[in-house]
Amino acid sequence: MESNNSETLVIEDRKTIEMIEEAVSNSEKQPGIVNMADPEFKIEIGEETYFLWVDAKSGTIMNTKDTHTIYSLSVRSSKQINDIISYNYSKIREIAWNFLEEKGWSDRAKEEWKSAKVSKIIVTKDYELLDKDYKGKEVFSVSFEDKENIIASTPIILVDADTNKVIGYMPGE
Repeated sequence: MESNNSETLVIEDRKTIEMIEEAVSNSEKQPGIVNMADPEFKIEIGEETYFLWVDAKSGTIMNTKDTHTIYSLSVRSSKQINDIISYNYSKIREIAWNFLEEKGWSDRAKEEWKSAKVSKIIVTKDYELLDKDYKGKEVFSVSFEDKENIIASTPIILVDADTNKVIGYMPGE
C-alpha cells in the first residue's frame, strides 16, 4: 500500500502524543481481509509507522509493517485525533485568510477562512512565489470558495507547513 497521498502531521506536544499512543494501544483488531483506500495520514510513533483514516465518528489505523490487518479506534479516540488534525489545519487556513485580507482579496471569497480547503502540493512555475527557493517543494495549498458573479476568483495561497508563513499564491482568474 502506498502513502503518496497521505498527510504527515508532526506533533511534538507530549500530552497529545500520549493520547495518540493510548488510542493506538486501545484499538481493536478487525477480522477479515483488508482492502483500503489510500491513507489520509501517516503517523510515526517511536519506531512504528501507522496509516490513519479518521473523522469525528470513526477511525481506522494500520501498522505499515502489517498492511493486512486494521484496527478500529474508539469513537472517543477518533474524535480526539480528528480534533487535533482539524486544529492544525485551522491554523494554516487562518494564516492564508489573513494574507488575503492583507492583500485586499478576501472580498472575493464566499465564506471566511474556516471553510477553506487545505491540501499538499508540489510548487510549480504556475505560482507567484514570495520566496523562489520553494519551487519543487511540498507545501500546503489553501483554496477558498468564490462568491457568485465575481470578476476575478480568490487566489490560492501557499503556506509552508514548517514555518507557517505564506510563501506564494496563484492569482485568481
